[in-house]
Amino acid sequence: MLAKANRLTRAQDFRLAMREGCHAHGPNLVFHQYIGTGDEPARIGFVVAKRFVKHATGRNLIKRRLRHLVRDRLVEFPAGSLNVFYAKAGIAEADYSQLDKQVGTVLQKMARKRHQVSPGSPQPGSSSFPRGNGR
Repeated sequence: MLAKANRLTRAQDFRLAMREGCHAHGPNLVFHQYIGTGDEPARIGFVVAKRFVKHATGRNLIKRRLRHLVRDRLVEFPAGSLNVFYAKAGIAEADYSQLDKQVGTVLQKMARKRHQVSPGSPQPGSSSFPRGNGR
């Protein structure tokens, strides 16, 4: 179980992370991260849609597995960040070791993206981030 200070619970925080933050894709996961400016601990949330895993027990199992994997890696999340792991189709068939590899992969991808964007500049995905097609 994640500590209460590390849980992402408010809908507006989920929206902010998913709409304004960076994202990294894995085979069965999409990881969204919004870097905040505060000194509070990183907060992490999980979304497992009913259209991908029909039964609540299956959705809860996946969230428990992801929480356990993330709990051991809390130091990899920047302070003040809002983080969302969104499960994609096929996640119900992934075993624990596959999920572990996928979580590690998306965290590494996000770390590379974070180092490419300089501090204080707009985040990719935000409306003020310059786009390559001139819009």
